[in-house]
Amino acid sequence: MPDNKEASSQQLEQQMHKLREIVLGADGQHVTEKLHKNARGIVSDVLSEALHDREKLDGSVNTVLLPLVEKSVETSIVNHSQQFVGYLYPLVGSLVRKSVTAFITEFLEKTNTLLENSFTIKGLKWRFKAWQSGVSFSQYAASQTFAFRVEQVFLIHSETGLLLNSVSYGLDTGTDPDLMSSMLTAINDFVSDSFKPNQDSSEQHLNVIRTSDFSLLIKPGPKAVVVASITGNMPQGVANQLQQTLEEIHSLYDQELTSFNGDAVPFEHTQNQLRTCLISELKPEHQGKKKKPWFAWVVVIIFLSGIGYLFAKQWQAYSLLEKVKLIDNEPGILITDISTFGLNKVQLNVLRDPTAQPISEWLQKQNITQQHLQIKERAFLSLEPSLVKAKVMNVLKKFPNIKIDWTMKQPNFTGTIAISEQRRLETDLRAIAGLNFQSDWMNALSIEVVDTNPVEDIQLIKEILDIKIAEINRLRITFAYGESELSRSAENTVFSITQHFKELESLAQKLRLSISLILMGTSDMSGDSEYNKVLSQMRADSIKSKLQQLGIDEKRLNAIGLGAIDLDTSQKDARMVLINVVYFNTGNP
Repeated sequence: MPDNKEASSQQLEQQMHKLREIVLGADGQHVTEKLHKNARGIVSDVLSEALHDREKLDGSVNTVLLPLVEKSVETSIVNHSQQFVGYLYPLVGSLVRKSVTAFITEFLEKTNTLLENSFTIKGLKWRFKAWQSGVSFSQYAASQTFAFRVEQVFLIHSETGLLLNSVSYGLDTGTDPDLMSSMLTAINDFVSDSFKPNQDSSEQHLNVIRTSDFSLLIKPGPKAVVVASITGNMPQGVANQLQQTLEEIHSLYDQELTSFNGDAVPFEHTQNQLRTCLISELKPEHQGKKKKPWFAWVVVIIFLSGIGYLFAKQWQAYSLLEKVKLIDNEPGILITDISTFGLNKVQLNVLRDPTAQPISEWLQKQNITQQHLQIKERAFLSLEPSLVKAKVMNVLKKFPNIKIDWTMKQPNFTGTIAISEQRRLETDLRAIAGLNFQSDWMNALSIEVVDTNPVEDIQLIKEILDIKIAEINRLRITFAYGESELSRSAENTVFSITQHFKELESLAQKLRLSISLILMGTSDMSGDSEYNKVLSQMRADSIKSKLQQLGIDEKRLNAIGLGAIDLDTSQKDARMVLINVVYFNTGNP
């Protein structure tokens, strides 16, 4: 009879199973499909309430959504940066002001704390105590300021002992998280292997490790362990917080912990949970009314005063530099370099024509003292018209009977002058750079005839000789590109050289001088060097041959090819023959 009842019960169970398959489908397939079809509507009706209730219950919604939202915002900003700039632009001003205000406040507070802990009597004592204890000053200061503080929190995989994540309070503790994880795992394994298991056959685990400097609070779980490094006297609240965090991590990362294969990347966002364990409590004497950072304000004011002083000095140097730059506008003065050095010094390097206004005189007119000026001056010859006129006037000071009248930027000389003085005047005027002396400027002068003795005649001849040599040395004979034959204008120039040289020969005989001409041919940079050398020699030989035809003795002529010369001006100026007169004494005149 019982067998019949058992068979009837099994038959009924089979029938009910078939009925469930008909109604619900295999493994509830019909229900699952129905839920999938209407899932969006069902979830949307209760999503807000469900999120609210879960957040109110354990706060896990914010913990889970926070890393997801951060990642989403980061991706969106990277892909749509311009749109975010437009969205945030109206807020940037107020955000910057608030950020700067907050930064200054925090900076002053931190500066004040640093100064009080570093330069006050208490800070110096703490440094000495930290040195005696063999710990860092930051750790000792924390132990004196806080009743307790969680310095670091580690999340360790139970089975493998590998570090999954870690967070710290922000101080440089010098602790290697991976090394700490390995050490804790080794110690815990030693305890499990060396002591008897608990009555429920579970292994024994360390809960607290205490040292003279800190304590390690260990909270083990089925798949992960949370360890906190704590300085000071640890209250029970820390253990409760660690236990709550451990349970939350097991709830949120159960699948990742179960399938862990050594890759800790899935646990990067656990830092949001671990940071809730970084709690601290100040000692009663540090919990009073917040002190105003007067000490920090004093240091900041001194610092800003120093910056202001340096800025004022730099501005003074800059102002002086701008004033001194104006000297470059003065005729005959050229600034080659001007710069500041030191706090308020100015270094000035200039070129000055001897005729130009002295720099010290210009500075005095501008009411500029030389106290902060370092001047380096070098001489040069300026071609500015105003200085050329000044040089001409300086020459005429030696000839009181001569007057000058400037017409169309050219001088005309009037007055009476002896012939020997006339030659000296011409020599002095020709020596002025930029004047381009012309003999017809002297046409209006009245020549005073005076008797001279033989010595004065010799001196006069020497002066005339120098003038004639200068006239020849200024002459240039140019050639066309690649040519060595003389043009019509070149032949005229050679004829003029011949006339001047014959006059020189008669003067040289009176002075017992032997004179000759050096003819230096040149070419431009086009063509190779060998060709240019040959071409320049051919040009010099062409001039020499023409001078010989005009009656100058070959012994008086020396033709040299210089090859190519590189000029900053046009290449035409490089295709020429230069003339130079040389002479030497053959005896006393």
